[in-house]
Amino acid sequence: MATISDAWELYANLVLSSSPAYCIRTETGRWNNHIVKYFGSTHLVENITNKNLLSFRAALVKKRLSPQTITHCLSLLRRVLHRAQQWDLLDAKLPNFDMPKFDNKRVRFLTKSEANTLLVELSLKSQLWHDISLLALHTGLRAGEIFSLRPSHFDQPNSALYIFETKSNRNRSIPLNATARHILKANCAGSTDFVFKEHDRQIKNVNRIFSTAVQTCQFNTPTQDRRQRVVFHTLRHTFASWLVQAGTPLIVVSQLLGHKSLQMTSRYAHLAPTQGATAVKALEQFVDYVNIGGPL
Repeated sequence: MATISDAWELYANLVLSSSPAYCIRTETGRWNNHIVKYFGSTHLVENITNKNLLSFRAALVKKRLSPQTITHCLSLLRRVLHRAQQWDLLDAKLPNFDMPKFDNKRVRFLTKSEANTLLVELSLKSQLWHDISLLALHTGLRAGEIFSLRPSHFDQPNSALYIFETKSNRNRSIPLNATARHILKANCAGSTDFVFKEHDRQIKNVNRIFSTAVQTCQFNTPTQDRRQRVVFHTLRHTFASWLVQAGTPLIVVSQLLGHKSLQMTSRYAHLAPTQGATAVKALEQFVDYVNIGGPL
């Protein structure tokens, strides 16, 4: 009788294998660290019930996982079971997946002073992580996108960076300013595989050097709301926040970030409350005088 592990093996080989490398690592990690330890030998037909799913969710909560991580685990399990049903491994109605409700949108971004403080601290600890962090601030790239960069992605003559196999599955081109060009040019020199490497290997995860630098800068406190804590992804939010504050339209910011929809970028709208007034004021250049109810 087929087990959940059997279904996972098929899913990993037939579906997940065609995903980007970082996605394979992440999903495999979720399965091995959380799902297989709880459901690994469970028979698909007999024991996948609503009660078992609630027990599984409770077990994840006890591990003190974030609501988002719990949702990702449940979502992965649901996808595997759905495929098992398609492949005739599971001849039963799928149980209900009661997903946690949460607002996980990070709102924290760095001020110019905080960014400079962090970069100075990083430069004292690691030039590599200083360069990676500075590039994130000037491009808005995700950590995985930076770690996957190859010299061939850097179009120096046209000052552009081409991003492939992104989280949103949308390839995009990012224009580069002088700072970003300098970082890429310096780190591409002599590299034939990845732009940024540690111990001559591709970087897989954010190094503790970054979190230690954040700790030294005293940006976080133990009781702080996790959405307010400074992590590497904060650099991406800082990139977007600074652009909006500088008057960049949300649609342009959305394109640079590679968001699937403008709704994802709307979280930054409050940073430019005067853009609407500025926009309608611009209409005055087209009409000098309108006699409605007397002189203006």
